[in-house]
Amino acid sequence: MTLEEIRQEVQDASLVLVGLGEELKGDLTAFYRELAGLLEHKDYFIVTLKDREGLEAAGLAPEQITAPLVDPEGHESWEKYLHWLSFTLNQKLCVLELGVGFAHPQLVRFPFEKTAYFNKKSRYIRVSGKFPQLSEEIADRGTSVKEDPVKLFTAMFKIALSYTTVDNAIEN
Repeated sequence: MTLEEIRQEVQDASLVLVGLGEELKGDLTAFYRELAGLLEHKDYFIVTLKDREGLEAAGLAPEQITAPLVDPEGHESWEKYLHWLSFTLNQKLCVLELGVGFAHPQLVRFPFEKTAYFNKKSRYIRVSGKFPQLSEEIADRGTSVKEDPVKLFTAMFKIALSYTTVDNAIEN
């Protein structure tokens, strides 16, 4: 699955649930910017095992992010997430899991699979360089991509950036 195909799945959904895991390494600034562009004009919520500051700096709404491992005030944002999640049943939901392994499966991996299992209108996209496998219960509505999510997302960003640089050079 390409980034463009992921973008199409996100655009086709009414709601987008994003999980960001411990596998995310590298140019996170560009990754977060690409993710922000992907989620623009969408009703979304992000559960991150990483920092929330980078997501906020990329323009993602702080009230739509919870970081249960790093946020000392995480209880309030977790409650907002659970409230948002309660409205996803029977909605066209895209579950986008990026770089999530088994360091803390109780926070993202297992609950996201459960959400997709009960929501028959959901699509599940798991991008992971280490653990892309989908459970049998959601495999018919899911896609697994064995690739580093940061590289997948930032490749398009770098191509767009190089076109911008070339265009600016031609104008000058």
